[in-house]
Amino acid sequence: MKKIKTFIVALALSFPLAAQVVTSPGPLDSALVEKAKFDTIAKKFLLGKYNPAKEDGFSLISSKYTAKTGIYLRTEVYNAFIAMCDSALKDGISLSIVSATRTFDHQKMIWENKWNGRQYVGGKLLNVAYPDEVERALVILKYSSMPGTSRHHWGTDIDINSVDPAYFKTAIGIKVLQWLESHAHYFGFCRPYTPFGPTRSKGFQPEEWHWSYIPIAYRFQQTYKNQIK
Repeated sequence: MKKIKTFIVALALSFPLAAQVVTSPGPLDSALVEKAKFDTIAKKFLLGKYNPAKEDGFSLISSKYTAKTGIYLRTEVYNAFIAMCDSALKDGISLSIVSATRTFDHQKMIWENKWNGRQYVGGKLLNVAYPDEVERALVILKYSSMPGTSRHHWGTDIDINSVDPAYFKTAIGIKVLQWLESHAHYFGFCRPYTPFGPTRSKGFQPEEWHWSYIPIAYRFQQTYKNQIK
């Protein structure tokens, strides 16, 4: 059993590195990354073991930009989203944050709810449908990170409008995604979980809703690779 659990943890740790195709910074944000790349990042921020409400550099997201209460982003990321949201509105596109910074404990709750069958995943209770622990972990890892491995720990990543893939097949969802794919990079955001293809052959399933603020997230990703083994 111990060997199985060790394997599952090792498997989960490999996902943030192998599954995410985040390109090197483009011309608009390379100076920001170059300036910050030698900064020290505390391990608690990499792993989500902190309370964003009590940390400098985080802002509470206004109800103007989310229907959720008590969720936070790094202030620089939040300001970039506000600018992007305002620009989108001028084009008739409405953007809302449905998930932002997640702590280790929050991610642990998401994982355990799926692991222990406290919520349905794809119409199934996974503890019943997948008694084999490795197989169950692989199913969960299609969309959910293990605690300590989520990009949402960093305060740089947001889920926009809906986490239901069906939404992005609706007329409104298609327009939202098209706008983001054409404009988000001007505000520093990119989509880490793109469709599978020549540049991404494994990892998390495509997530149309997940967008990452590269001027900070790129540095976090490189530091995570070096510090977390």
